[in-house]
Amino acid sequence: MNLVVNINKSVRRHGFELATRQAWKCGVKANLVKRVIGVARGQIVCVIEGVRPELSTEMNNSLHSESKQGRYVFVGGVVWLPNDLLAPGFPDFMFMHLRNLGTKHKYMTDDELFTNLA
Repeated sequence: MNLVVNINKSVRRHGFELATRQAWKCGVKANLVKRVIGVARGQIVCVIEGVRPELSTEMNNSLHSESKQGRYVFVGGVVWLPNDLLAPGFPDFMFMHLRNLGTKHKYMTDDELFTNLA
């Protein structure tokens, strides 16, 4: 399962990786997520594969606050950023645009993800 998150607003403050991992309001479905995909202006800019969700605390989230209580942060995994373009294993769908993406985060299977790539 993939979690596609819209990171337009927080990229300037935190960078691609931290904006993608950040504390998201997710239900128990977050436990199925194996890949988090950060999207800015409709374009994939960060992919983190092999993540595990944890409730946000001061220990696992450097930006934790009381307002983030009960939210999930995604820890671990392999991070793919735009600068990793020449690294082996770089995702084929990086820099592609996603259709049917609103302002909220969205859960997608691999098939749904590849269907919505433009």
